Amino acid sequence: GPTAVVDQNAGRPGRQYQWSIGIQRQLTKDFLVEASYVGNRQNWLIATNMLNYNFVSNDILKANGLSLSNPADLAILNATITSAAAGRFQNKLPFSGFTGTVAQSLRPFPQFNAGLAPLWSPLGKAWYDSLQAKVTKRFSQGLDFTYAFTWAKELDNFSSGSFDGQNRPLFKSLSSNSRPFVNGFGFNYRLQPWGKNKIMSLAVRDWELGGFMQYASALPIAAPAATTTPALGNVVFQSTVQNRVAGQSPFAVDLNCHCFDPNTTFVLNKDAWANPAAGQYGGSVYYNDYRQQRHPIENLSLARAFRLREKVSLTIRMELTNAFNRAFINIPTSTNPATAQTRLTGTQQTTAGFGFINNATVNQGTFATGGGQPRQGQLVARFQF
Repeated sequence: GPTAVVDQNAGRPGRQYQWSIGIQRQLTKDFLVEASYVGNRQNWLIATNMLNYNFVSNDILKANGLSLSNPADLAILNATITSAAAGRFQNKLPFSGFTGTVAQSLRPFPQFNAGLAPLWSPLGKAWYDSLQAKVTKRFSQGLDFTYAFTWAKELDNFSSGSFDGQNRPLFKSLSSNSRPFVNGFGFNYRLQPWGKNKIMSLAVRDWELGGFMQYASALPIAAPAATTTPALGNVVFQSTVQNRVAGQSPFAVDLNCHCFDPNTTFVLNKDAWANPAAGQYGGSVYYNDYRQQRHPIENLSLARAFRLREKVSLTIRMELTNAFNRAFINIPTSTNPATAQTRLTGTQQTTAGFGFINNATVNQGTFATGGGQPRQGQLVARFQF
């Protein structure tokens, strides 16, 4: 059978509306501050997870006298249609030769167990609102810098695919790309001549220190998939996620504290999640307080310019990335809180389970370095004439 169905609105171009309003104030000759509100809305984005052509809707359930809130009805939906457990639906085949569950027989297209995935469905929407501030120090007395701050709210309706397909407004939720706070700082400082002593001036002048630092919120971690029996995906062919347990932190340790050994620590709290009731949909897929480790960007450079003669100069620069040699851990395993947590005998090194940090070489006790390299430097010489 087909693996995809082209949406009737496929090819409709996406639209984006953006607006902003800002103020600027020059405090001194070389010092400028500004703040802006920036917003945008996007429509008609490709979002295939918002459409399911072949799920068992509430209307279908109601027409057949079934309810997802009734455990007996859930058992019937999950039963093979030729078995006694199918109750009044036993042997009511939608077509000759059909095999499968009662739920499969009630699908709009029961002949398809898979496939019928929507293709190019322009149902996606996104909402972005932010405060953006900036401080600029123009070059004077050897120093210039720029500091930028963004405080944003990012929502969309296609990062979540776990809600009832008949209630699309419920899809509006936190974006999988959400980073509410971003701080960026770039600077450059050039040492000026000191005093009238030529030797001293030659030794200290024209050294240049530069850098770029960014400190931002991390990306969110998705809630674990629901594992309720019977699975919602088997009775209505829609997936869902587990719910947060009130009063429980989703973390066993603070991922940003640098106070634990990622080789021996399960960093997520399995008790923070619980399955929704059988036949029910779970809560949000993403939460503001459930995010990966933050990965700051910290790059520095130190350079010296030598003026050899008129129009001839030599610049030597040392460039450092991850200048403070921060260790970045891999994203912990977060798909199923019920997955058994296991360790190597003797070393206590974690090897699997919810909250497990998967190291590159499990048996060697190597430190996890996901998404970031150790401090690296390179020496660059530039001859200009």
